[in-house]
Amino acid sequence: MGSLVEPEYGALVAARKACRVCVERSPGKIRSCAEFDFDPDVVSHWEAWLGHRRPKLLAVGQDFGNVGYFIRNRGRDDPNNKTNDNLRRLLTEAGFEVTDPREFDGNTPVFLTNSILCIKEGPMDGAIRPSWVAACADKHLRPLVRLLKPPIVVAMGSCGWHAVRRVFGLENAPERISHVAGSSWVSADRTRVFAVGHPGPQGLTNRPWPQQLADWRRIGEAVSAVTG
Repeated sequence: MGSLVEPEYGALVAARKACRVCVERSPGKIRSCAEFDFDPDVVSHWEAWLGHRRPKLLAVGQDFGNVGYFIRNRGRDDPNNKTNDNLRRLLTEAGFEVTDPREFDGNTPVFLTNSILCIKEGPMDGAIRPSWVAACADKHLRPLVRLLKPPIVVAMGSCGWHAVRRVFGLENAPERISHVAGSSWVSADRTRVFAVGHPGPQGLTNRPWPQQLADWRRIGEAVSAVTG
């Protein structure tokens, strides 16, 4: 992992655990994962699968589910999570050899995170407030990007796109994911940013599987071109 990374990474973990911005703004709507004694020492709970500290690609999704999901799986993903199964296939299409999502993959140079790092009350498909995405982008995603310095960033779905668009200052790009999915930009710091549909079942209704496969093939070509 690299010893120079660890203190900075630890600071990001501590910042995530200490953050109560959205909890205080939206009482009864969202909770911090740090409330639970099994909350792992990670920035993103998704990195239990893919959390490379020198990634070629950083992918930004929506959230890690709701309170019930988090408690039921004790801070990890459901082994039968369809989003992860689909994402594994898409990453394979992009040229990455990825383990089964139930196994930690320490070799594949991909880091997975979400546009909000807390967990919402209510149903799994409950609404995510734009203020949560904005706060998490500023306080957590932006410093994570600075630390990881990924050459390729992929925004998955509406929330992922709003977060990434904010962090990379892509104000001239359309706001709606339906208007940008399949497109890419080069940010001011030369990061290549892609917008794609979310790989979850609901996301596939908005951007069908054949289009998502084609999107990730283009991402794979960009990864090869940037990293050699």
